[in-house]
Amino acid sequence: MEYVLKKLDDSVRVTGIANVHFFEFPQNFYTKVEKHPFYELVYVSSGSLTVVSDDYNGKLEKNRLIIHRAGENHSLKCTSGHNPTVIVIGFTCTGSNLNRFSFSPVLLDDAQIKKLAEIVIEGRNVFAPPYDVPKYDMKKKKNPPFGAEQMLKNLLEYFIIGLLRKNDLNIGTLVEEELSSISPVNANEIVAYIDDNFKERITLDELAFLFRTNRSTLCKVFKSSTGKTISEYVSDKKLAVAKNKIENTDKTLTEIAESLNFESIHYFTRFFKKRLGITPSEYRNKYKK
Repeated sequence: MEYVLKKLDDSVRVTGIANVHFFEFPQNFYTKVEKHPFYELVYVSSGSLTVVSDDYNGKLEKNRLIIHRAGENHSLKCTSGHNPTVIVIGFTCTGSNLNRFSFSPVLLDDAQIKKLAEIVIEGRNVFAPPYDVPKYDMKKKKNPPFGAEQMLKNLLEYFIIGLLRKNDLNIGTLVEEELSSISPVNANEIVAYIDDNFKERITLDELAFLFRTNRSTLCKVFKSSTGKTISEYVSDKKLAVAKNKIENTDKTLTEIAESLNFESIHYFTRFFKKRLGITPSEYRNKYKK
């Protein structure tokens, strides 16, 4: 007797991803009215936004998302007194209709938020920085981890399927739930993430979201594990890379500063001198090999 293989159908298939952004918007920030030929998922991790679109006008509060349908006019504005942290993912998708999520915000439960965090993390494996600056053309990384693009696609499909399933169970409306307590924090995972992304701007709010905890617990666990604050750890990593490049390459100091995401050579010089007591130029003259 021979086994009979069954073909597996795709209920949801992500066919393209435009961007995976994690923003911390300044107070009173707003966008102009725009529309895209793809879905745009907008999720608020902290604070709140005001959304104005063809299908919905109103608040988008913490732990809620809305998915603008393709071709929908939409804009957003930060609520006065808030610096909201926001995830924006643009994508094309075939299969089940996601337009239902453009008419009203959806509250995510803890499991769904964890899936969304995994998408953001994998997005950084696929796309090159910056991640917190609006870009119409996010470039792919030249040497991503094995399977990164497929993993990102699969994670987004997994998230969408779960969202649609739960929406169907609740007859079109996701009921409000009490989110679970703070998740256990794995310091090794946080260190590994920072090691991969320390050259970019990493905020405590972003880390707290990605690892499902709060800022206080995050900082406490990290320092207990490493003996350093997150800021100290990142500064040490940047300093080590800067010293290595100054000693062993012919890159200009401006190029080195830019590669480590310093705003200018002035900030880089000030950072370097504060840590070592000499400027990058003085260090190069003394230690260049």
